[in-house]
Amino acid sequence: MSESQKTPLPSPPQIGEGADLGARRSGSSPTLGEAGRGLWSHRILGMLLLAGLLYSVYTFTNAGRFHIIDEVSLYGVTESVARRGTVDTNAIAWTQWVNSPGEVLGAFGPDGDVFSKKGPGPAFAALRAYGVTWAGRALGLKWGLLQGVLLWNGFLTALTAVLLWLTVLRLGYRDRTGMIMGLLFGLGTIAWPYANHLFGEPLSAFSLLLCFYGIVSFHHKEHKEHKEIRKSPFVWVAGLGAGLAIATVTAYAVLVGILGLLLAYYAVQAVWTTSPPSPLIRLQHTTFCLLPFAFCLLICFSLLGWYNAARFGDFLSTGYHFDSGEGFTTPILQGLWGLLGSPYRGVFWHTPLFLASLFALIPFTRRHRAEGITIIALSAALIGLYSAWWMWWGGFAWGPRFLVPLGPFWVLPLAAVLERDWEIERLRDFGRQTISQSPNLPISLGILAFLSGLIQLAAVTVNYVNYEIQLRDIFPTDWADPLKFGPPAQGIGDFAASPVIGQFRLMAQDFLANTDLAWLRADGTILWGVVLTGVVVVGFLIGLIVRWFGNENRATPIPNPQSPIPLILALAAPLIFVGVWLNGASTDPIYGAADVGYRAILSEIERDAGADDAIVTIAPFHYQIPMNWYDGKLPIFGYATDSMDHAEAVNVLSRAVDEHEGIWFVTAGLPPADPANSVERWLADHAYKATDGWYDDFRLVRYGTAAGDRIGYFDLDHVLTDDANRVEITGFDVPYTIQARQVLAVDLHFRLTEPATHDLRWFVQMLGPDGIPVAMLDTGPLDGYTTFSTLPAGEELTEKAGLALSADLPPGDYRLIAGLYNPGVEGSPRLRSERWGEDAITLRVFTISKTPSK
Repeated sequence: MSESQKTPLPSPPQIGEGADLGARRSGSSPTLGEAGRGLWSHRILGMLLLAGLLYSVYTFTNAGRFHIIDEVSLYGVTESVARRGTVDTNAIAWTQWVNSPGEVLGAFGPDGDVFSKKGPGPAFAALRAYGVTWAGRALGLKWGLLQGVLLWNGFLTALTAVLLWLTVLRLGYRDRTGMIMGLLFGLGTIAWPYANHLFGEPLSAFSLLLCFYGIVSFHHKEHKEHKEIRKSPFVWVAGLGAGLAIATVTAYAVLVGILGLLLAYYAVQAVWTTSPPSPLIRLQHTTFCLLPFAFCLLICFSLLGWYNAARFGDFLSTGYHFDSGEGFTTPILQGLWGLLGSPYRGVFWHTPLFLASLFALIPFTRRHRAEGITIIALSAALIGLYSAWWMWWGGFAWGPRFLVPLGPFWVLPLAAVLERDWEIERLRDFGRQTISQSPNLPISLGILAFLSGLIQLAAVTVNYVNYEIQLRDIFPTDWADPLKFGPPAQGIGDFAASPVIGQFRLMAQDFLANTDLAWLRADGTILWGVVLTGVVVVGFLIGLIVRWFGNENRATPIPNPQSPIPLILALAAPLIFVGVWLNGASTDPIYGAADVGYRAILSEIERDAGADDAIVTIAPFHYQIPMNWYDGKLPIFGYATDSMDHAEAVNVLSRAVDEHEGIWFVTAGLPPADPANSVERWLADHAYKATDGWYDDFRLVRYGTAAGDRIGYFDLDHVLTDDANRVEITGFDVPYTIQARQVLAVDLHFRLTEPATHDLRWFVQMLGPDGIPVAMLDTGPLDGYTTFSTLPAGEELTEKAGLALSADLPPGDYRLIAGLYNPGVEGSPRLRSERWGEDAITLRVFTISKTPSK
């Protein structure tokens, strides 16, 4: 039997029934309602201040950019769901072909689409941040979509700190202790650096703690009869947390199983104290009590099965590459040392505060035996699980990334140190609590907390990825297979090479070059508006928290619990700072300048693209620009120059050309008709180039497709010739009808009656009712990938051409003409028809009846 069972601890006062802090301090005798309002006003203010301070600090220290490719994969899912209601990550399909299969962040679906192998929970949870940022942009605010989502985990981690406070209260500790626990977790553990990443671990920490909180609340909530047990909302809370955890990482089912055992233990305990003595009835009541938890898990696994089927056509397929080496293949002692003691990833090096947690766990478990044993079991399960994982170190990461979910559970036992000598007495008249405690925080705990906070501050100040790269130069690395030699800095003798020390080395080497703060640029630029606002907001919130602590022991509450002003300020200050930060961070050069280069291309696509178009990119080092600034809903297919060597890319682009009316093709730093650009070469064979333009170092090519009904004409017997070249036009294909804003796709079928002696070029034009061209194309064969002088004679050939029709074409008759000219001769004369003597062939006359709206 636990200590809490021997001497039942009262649950935290509920609104309308709880303790009155003001009455306890002043000795007055307020009514029960006044007591509840006073306590909860004070408590809610404290929780808002805690969340606001942490969120402001996280925002202030956020880099505003990705660190690791894992983040890109998660954001790709969020973006796809928000824009188009799909779950693919085709926008970063190029990541599928990297050094090692184990480094691949996605997997191919049956049709070649790319899907993230990460659990869907974090990506779907981040939709809230995406929606808020999108709404801000709709109001004219210059907020980057990606940068707004990068603040999400900071918000979630702040909520986790508040949830930790609530858990502390459920175990019978004071609000003061809850505030301290929240601050220690939020600023003294690796939760801080990961609050600034788009990883799934912050959601894991929140969801597992939510499950634990629901179970503890169920246990400490007084149940007078079995009906109350069966209707307890806290079982639903626990089930929600369990489902979220599994939706984040399926392997967390092991941890949920441990938490489920704790819930079952408490359910049996509660039923036995409230139900009739019949074993059958008790079994029924226990089963009914656990049904909400089981129902939540059933829903979770059903949704995961649907998600897997939607991606890979198999309810059980997750996308992990177990056949390529992923799995639980590491000798467990090796991983155990790595996660706990190694200089590279040892948890106690990266968060010394957890050393105090080890000692605090003893008195904590004595007082809360079941909860303490559960924390030990959760820790053993998670550490054991990832000690055996093939990449237990988590790739390029800060500290033991996979142990982040244990953070709140390892901070929780410290409550037993902060309230070492305690006794709780429930005064039934007013629901009042009195707690006597040791007034001094142990000096050792303070030192460890300070040291831990300093380490986390170093982690967010300069970019730890830069030191990870340096480590690969210090220790053996094969960059063709970076996983070949495993993680560096494993031996205790390598402590000087630990990333903990490495952060300070980066500062000494070149602080500006290694900075990881959005408001401090590598060129020395400081965003003073962000800095000053952040300092004022953080300082203001710290001041309110200091007053809040003082209010714990004052006779008169400060501020007045009836006044809404402190609550409003606690809410408004962080939100104002977030808006200022987003506005400043949006100017980061990594995301391009407005109306220049890639961003100018995106603006043109948003303005001119049709709803059934698609975007194809060959810009693997600039993927963050459309992620941050593109507001449209067109699907994006992001490839590398050699992607068409892979059947999956061919399948996806073949489908894109069949299903979409237009293709907007973006390249970065590549010349037209680059022989290495397999994607453009493929498009030359399968799509119809209409326009080709440069935007600084970026290039935008617009293609049409053969979507829709088409009409073909053959046996034209038109021969175009000059003194040295003779080309027979044998037929053409065009759509039945045209309309403004589309790309008119034209197939020209031709044959060289004899080898060409010059490199001729095609011209295709649409002449308006007045005979003036309204659209035209000038191109070499196969969009410049070959020349006329190298084409075989006597073979049937096809040239694909596209004409981009303006959105404002007036109604009338439009004449489509085509022909050839010789740029190798002075004046670039056109070839003429042997039969008619004309220098162009009229292919078809189209009628536009009206200008369609976009």
